[in-house]
Amino acid sequence: MTRLSIISLALLSASTVVSATNYWFSFGDSYTQTGFDPTLALPNTANPFGNPDFPGWTATGGVNWVGYVTKTYNNSVLYTYNYAYGGATIDAALVTPYQPTVKSLTDQVNQFLTGAGKKPAATPWTSSNSLFSIWIGINDIGNSYYNSGDRGAFSDTLLNAQFALVQKLYDTGARNFLFVNVPPIDRSPLMLAQAASAQTAEKTVISGFNTRLTAKVDSFKSNHTGVKTWIFDSNAQFTQILNSPTTYGFKDATSYGSAANQFWGNDYHPSTYAHKFFGQTVQTLLKGTIW
Repeated sequence: MTRLSIISLALLSASTVVSATNYWFSFGDSYTQTGFDPTLALPNTANPFGNPDFPGWTATGGVNWVGYVTKTYNNSVLYTYNYAYGGATIDAALVTPYQPTVKSLTDQVNQFLTGAGKKPAATPWTSSNSLFSIWIGINDIGNSYYNSGDRGAFSDTLLNAQFALVQKLYDTGARNFLFVNVPPIDRSPLMLAQAASAQTAEKTVISGFNTRLTAKVDSFKSNHTGVKTWIFDSNAQFTQILNSPTTYGFKDATSYGSAANQFWGNDYHPSTYAHKFFGQTVQTLLKGTIW
């Protein structure tokens, strides 16, 4: 499995090579959401997001990593079906989201399975021209790390639920998977306002979850024919930037706002300027593929 162990954050220029249309089916939470509604306009040449207008409804106040990859950092015409929903957990029955209307990863995958997953004429994706990405776990951990009981065992429960959904995607023909681990949200301004003990507890749970995620990805690839997997180590990239923010043009690692020198756009979400680095890293990770 290809893994981004040492992240290069050098600025990359957009590729000018254009190949056939490819399809990106994206799942996740507010770090990924763009407000896509699969019952409205589908991705097209005029708007590769389909709906809403680019860059969509994001938590960054601007383009997020999905937007950067879709429009700039790729090697193809890319139609992006972004089912991600702000506040999402893997399964609302395991970790309750902040509102009952939030579409969990389970809900998002079911949306895909009952729509584009049937490979309708309007969305002619194939196993070879499609990428499936999942960035989830931020809210699962943020809403539960402080609970009693074996947190490692609970991470296993969460990941078992996630990979049961990955299996469903595989069964429809998905073969190319990009997984994103949980970033150090213990270092977000929201958590920095909490006690140090809370930050330490959350960091420990994140570390255990990410280790288990890597093992799950390895196992899934080993036990499924024709699968290609990539892991975007967002935790390592966040850590690298937050440890030396001025190196990347940010004023510090703790404040937030709308200025171009802010890593955090608000107290829990990276800014659009930070997301540009994430998009560049995903391009580097997938370099040499159709993406």
